[in-house]
Amino acid sequence: MSPVLGLRTLAAVALTALLASTAVVPASADTTITWDGAITDQASYVYGQVPAAPTCSATDDAAQPVDCIVTGYETTVGSHVLTATAGDASATISYTVTAWTLRGFYRPVRMGDHWNVRKGRSTVPFKFRVYQGATKATSTAVVSSFTAQQLVCSTMAPIGDPVSLLSSKRAYRLRYSDGAFRLNWKTPKAPKAKKVKVRTVTRVHGKKVVRTVKKVRAVNCYQVTMTTQDGSALTALFKLR
Repeated sequence: MSPVLGLRTLAAVALTALLASTAVVPASADTTITWDGAITDQASYVYGQVPAAPTCSATDDAAQPVDCIVTGYETTVGSHVLTATAGDASATISYTVTAWTLRGFYRPVRMGDHWNVRKGRSTVPFKFRVYQGATKATSTAVVSSFTAQQLVCSTMAPIGDPVSLLSSKRAYRLRYSDGAFRLNWKTPKAPKAKKVKVRTVTRVHGKKVVRTVKKVRAVNCYQVTMTTQDGSALTALFKLR
């Protein structure tokens, strides 16, 4: 064997030995995500009692930390999904926020599709209760709005903007007493009766009498709505004469 050939052979053997001692480790996609928070999968929480937004941490298969973020946190009534994302890996938690329970309006106010007929400038007493889960609410802060919306009586279409009934006046302010919320609504003045021409024929002492004027009582229609902070509402309909 020539000296040059011998050197080439030795170099080849050395290169083969070097390649054999170096292992190429492929990147791993395995990532472990850990939730950190009080919200658990498939849990249900009453509005206003939802735990704080959770965080997450993650590690790869080499126990090295991976950035992890959480999205989808909501406290509104309904079903929600939290998603923890770390690189290409993700994990989810589903939970539900339930509404409060409202009771009322109590008598003398009628609910549903019933019309409450009242005189203009009369006072209507509203009484209701709010339950936050099993707890009865006592703070007026649970009420977000209390309004009267004038309507077209025949079509129920709104007329103008709703008017707030929440007042600082002592006689009409929203208050909690004797186990329930209470508010007195002093209804608006009813419109004047209209004169319309209606031909009527009657007989007085045998003589024919024709009358052509008749008063028609006008009516104002209103929808009164009390809405709580969770979006729940009580509604009643009124006709003012």
